[in-house]
This record gives sequence, structure tokens and C-alpha cells, in this order.
Amino acid sequence: MAVFPGARSPRRRPASVRRSGWRACAAALFATLVVGAPLTLMATEVSAAAAPSTNVVLVGHGYGHGIGMGQWGSLGYALGDDAGAGNYTYGEILSHFYGGTTLETLGAAPAPPSINGGDVIVAMTENNGDDLIATAASGTASVAGVTTTAPAVLFHLVGPGSLYDVYVSGGCAGQGGWQVTGTNITEPTAVATNGGPVDLCQPGPSIEMHGSLSAVATSTGLARTVNTLPLEQYVADVAPSESPSTWGTLGGAGPQGENWGFQQSEAQTVAARSYVEANPLGYGGYADTCDQSCQSYPGMQNETALSILAAQDTAGQVMVINGTSTVATTEYSSSSGGYSSGGQFPAVVDAGDAICISGSVCNPNHDWTVTLSDPAIDAAYPVLGSFSSLDVTGRNGDGDFGGRVDQLTLTGTAGSITLTGSAFAAALNLKSNWFALAGQPSGGTGGYWIDASNGGVFSFGGATFYGSAGNLVLNKPVVGMASTPDGGGYWLVASDGGVFSFGDAIFYGSTGNLVLNKPVVGMASTPDGGGYWMVASDGGVFSFGDARFYGSTGNLLLNKPIVGMVPTADGHGYWLVASDGGIFTFGDAAFYGSLGGTPPASPVVGMTPSAGGDGYWMLEADGTVEAFGGALLTAAPEAGSPLISSAGSPLTSIASSADGLGYVVVDRGGQAFSFGDAPYFGDVASTEPGYSGSVVGIAASPA
Repeated sequence: MAVFPGARSPRRRPASVRRSGWRACAAALFATLVVGAPLTLMATEVSAAAAPSTNVVLVGHGYGHGIGMGQWGSLGYALGDDAGAGNYTYGEILSHFYGGTTLETLGAAPAPPSINGGDVIVAMTENNGDDLIATAASGTASVAGVTTTAPAVLFHLVGPGSLYDVYVSGGCAGQGGWQVTGTNITEPTAVATNGGPVDLCQPGPSIEMHGSLSAVATSTGLARTVNTLPLEQYVADVAPSESPSTWGTLGGAGPQGENWGFQQSEAQTVAARSYVEANPLGYGGYADTCDQSCQSYPGMQNETALSILAAQDTAGQVMVINGTSTVATTEYSSSSGGYSSGGQFPAVVDAGDAICISGSVCNPNHDWTVTLSDPAIDAAYPVLGSFSSLDVTGRNGDGDFGGRVDQLTLTGTAGSITLTGSAFAAALNLKSNWFALAGQPSGGTGGYWIDASNGGVFSFGGATFYGSAGNLVLNKPVVGMASTPDGGGYWLVASDGGVFSFGDAIFYGSTGNLVLNKPVVGMASTPDGGGYWMVASDGGVFSFGDARFYGSTGNLLLNKPIVGMVPTADGHGYWLVASDGGIFTFGDAAFYGSLGGTPPASPVVGMTPSAGGDGYWMLEADGTVEAFGGALLTAAPEAGSPLISSAGSPLTSIASSADGLGYVVVDRGGQAFSFGDAPYFGDVASTEPGYSGSVVGIAASPA
């Protein structure tokens, strides 16, 4: 049933066929800072996020499991309220959410034939264990194998093998008394004598439906009721029960002579059809699906002319797993929250989920806040004794907060328990497993991008993916990246000085056509995004756009090569850093200290500025961070960040939070480690198990 206007309650198949897709992350770690001394990352676990002592306030996104299509998101894409992606057709909506599948038609290769000869068998679960009482919506009901027809029939289980006695009367309430008219009938079936709908009598309103009603018995001898009806009539009734048929009238003139909202209705219809066709007799062995906890099927209650048209226009169409003849189990939920959860289908950004075009067409579950009392948590988990803290220890890495909660730990006076985010969400009746403790610091950072030497780009948190060079044949490997000030794009730079621009990052030039004395090792953007610098390992600086040249070390004999550069806050200068920690200042960049006189045991691999440019941090390959100038006030590691001891390869890059009170470092294998108020949003290693590439840089996106 619907739990808020215009969307469905989250539904899943029975537990035996559910898919989890959870991915584990490591725990947090502790860091200490001695003023005037190097900051060393220590491998000591701490509480990821301790809860308040009386209430836990959570902020979250989405409603439901988030697998596959989000219904609000599909409407956003259909209507073009999707962050500029434009209006999507139903085929484009389905392709977006169900990656690795193709829209095909049942009976035409590679799709299989329809199940049950084109029918669907639905378990009417509200009648479990009860006699089946059926009437004809118009006229009388008849029973195969029994000659008598009557306004109402009753099937009563009398023996094993689905043997029923059949009774007739004048109506659902047994008007005129129930008269036996057949005995020991195997799986009796009621149909309307005029071929119309039949009604399943219930204590409340009867359920009107197409097709027939049959009484069956399970393998344990329990009475069950099933409705068998044609596939297209089934999806015409399910689709508008899952997302409102009125959505099909929204959005102005679109394809197929209907408004754009009709594309959502068709996408929902194909998803509902695929879901049921994917698992013949998968519900207990006697039905294909059920009417309440599988897909929402209240009979003909929500059937409309538009839902019938959506079924007709997409007749037989299903999503088939690429390279197979297998229909995909196209799960869906009310609201993804802005990022689908992955699993059977790749996790994708859901830009349509934030749709809000009017008071009545506005996703109420894109963002949500809930307060959980200590007694409520105690009641859900009495083994804790008295609840004291909640610690998120694993996220899936996709989207805000670092993604959905994979794992958390609850602690109380009697001990602690570790459980999945989905289990916690179900126990406390949360809308989804995508949540975080309210009031956690962000440092002005909304997400970050991580780039690899092959030009691949990975986006985390609120950082939007704008493209990559991962599908190109590069002349030289990518060595770094820089983002635009508004987070609307980024540049990648290769070791030959070739520049690749994405999003609102404008191409201002490159050295790709020049013969360089030494390879380029990094780049930096001007504060207004109107230009950029590149630096080579000999300290040669190349400026483009409005980036001014303030000098270089290209004419000096260096003890060690330059490994990176950072501009000042106003863009009127920059620092260069060498692998021995030597610092070179140009323009208005002030000198705050270096390691040049006492080279570190592990080479410096990068640097990042503090707020306002009054200091800087240097990152060494072993994870040690050196602080200079105003870059001193650093707090403990951010909640949920993995242990630095889990780094499987040398560190390669560092990026500071906008307020300069934290930073994120990344290793070559794609693990990210957050400190201070720089949030941990996930990393390549946790989202791409077995990743074998080489990460070379990280850039932060503003909140």
C-alpha cells in the first residue's frame, strides 16, 4: 500500500531470493598532532560517530532499498527535472537504472517466451489459510468440473492434494445458506460466466480482478488462493499501484502522443513485467508472485485508461540480461535518494530523485530527518542493556555521507553488537539505510574525485562525474587533476602536458605538442577557474588562461625533482614542492618552512594549503603528514575513514577541506583516508574490489 502520496512502499521478493550487494569498509583511526612536529597517522581505532546521550538525530536520503529504478527519480528523468539531463524516454530511463540489460520483447530472441503461456499466477496473501469465497463482478460464477453456477461460490479444503468441497450461495455473506455442490474437487477454479472480472470476498471490500480464482494447497497442506490472469492485464493493474497513473498526465506534450510523464508510466510497466517474468512459480512453488509484499497488486482498483495504454504500448517488453536469455529481476523502490544502491545492477547517480515541480509533485523522501530515542533503540535491541552510542563503520562509497551504511556498531551498558545498515533501518523503521548522524562536520567539502593514470575518474559524495579519459588511448599517463571552483568540472593532465577538460572546465591550452625537458607532474587551477598552471619535475611552470607566470625552478639544479604545486588563495603566487620536502615560493606565496635541510625517510609526494593560504601540509609516501604555518590545527580522523595501516601501496596525493581543518589522502591502490573535518565519502578500493589500476590524484568538490 502507499505510504505517502505518489509513491510506493518499498517491496522486495521473499528473503530467499533477495540480493544484498553490501560492501564492507574499514574502521576509523586516530591521529595525533604535536605542534611544530610532523603529523603521523596512527593505526588506533576510535568511535566512528558517537551518538548523543538521550536521542539520536539522523539525516538521510531515499525510501526503500534503492536497487534498480527509483520511482521518483524515473519521474524526474521523464519530466526533465534531472539536473539538466533532459527528458528521458522510458527506454532511456530503464537503461539508466538497469545497467547490463537490454529492452527486448518476450518470444523474440534473445528474450524467452512468456511464462505460463502468457498468464501470471498471483498469490492473494490476505486469504492465506481461509476458504476461498468468490463472486462475479457482473453475473454469476462457475466452477470447472461442477455444473452449478451461482452468485457466489466457496471452496473449503478437505484433504491432501488440494482437494476441496465446493459450496454455492446467494452472495459473499452466504445469503440463503451455503449448499454443497461438489466434493473432492482438485484445485477448483472460479470464473465469471460472462467472462468478466471476479471478486475475492473479504471482510472489508471485495477485491475485483481479471481472470480466475483458484484454491490450492501448499506442500504443508495450508489453503491458499491464487488469481490467474493475462500478463498485460496484470501489469496494467500493478504499474498504477506502484506509482500513480496520474503521473502520466504531467510534463507537457511528449512522445507517443502523450505527456512526458507517460514515459515514467511505461518504464514502471516494463519494470513490473520484467520482475514477474524473471521468476516463474518463484513464490512458494505455487505462484509467480504475491499481491502485497512482492509487487503491489490490489486487483483492478487502480486500473486506468492510461495504465492500460502503457501496457499495450510496451506489450511483452522486458529487460534481458546482456548476453543471455534471462529476464532481469528488475527491483525498484520509491526513492533512491539520489544514488541507486547497486547489487544486481551498477549503482548510478539518480539526478531525477530530487524532483520538486509543485506542492503535489515533490519527492518528500529525497532528504529526511528522524529522531530516535534511546528507549526505542533499547526496545529494538534489548541485548544492549541501555543504549549509549552508534558507530557507522562501513559505507558503500556512493553519494553523500560516503554512501549507504553497510555496517554499524551499537554499544550499550551490556555490550555491543555489529549489524548491517539495512537491518538497523528495518528494526527502527527508517526510510532507508542511507543515513548519517546529524551535525557532523563537512569542512565545506561535499565530495571528491579520484583520478588514475589511465585517465579514469571516480566520483564520491556530492562530486558529480563529468567524464574521463579512461576510454581513450593516451600518449602518456595522466599524472594529476584540478577541479573548477564551483565543482562543476575538472581537468586532467598527462605527463606530456596534454590536458583533458570535463564539465564546465574550459580548455585553455596544453604542452601536448611541445618537447619538454622533463615530464609534467601536476597542475593547479586559478581561483576563478579561468586558467591553470602545469609544473614539470624540473620545476618548469607553464601558465594558461588567466594563470600568470610568477617564476620557476626550471633553470636551477635541484637536489630532488619537483612533485607538485599549490596556488595561493588569490592566485597571485604558488608554491612548488620537491620530493625531499624542499619548498620554492613565487609571487605572493610566503615561505612557512620546509624539509629541505632534513629530508624525510619517505619521499614527499604532494602538498595542500591551509585555509587562506597561511600554511601548508606535505604528504609523504608512507602516510606521514608534515604541517607548516597555519596548517597546524588538525583533529582526529573523520568517522568511517579506513585505517591508514590498511594502505596497500604508497600514498600519492592529498587534498584539504575548504576550511583548512582537515584533509583527505589517497594511496596508489585507491584507498582514501580522511582526517580532521574532511568527510570520508568512500574510495576506489571499496567500490571496485580487486582494482588493479594506479591512482595518481584527488581533488575536493565544494559542499
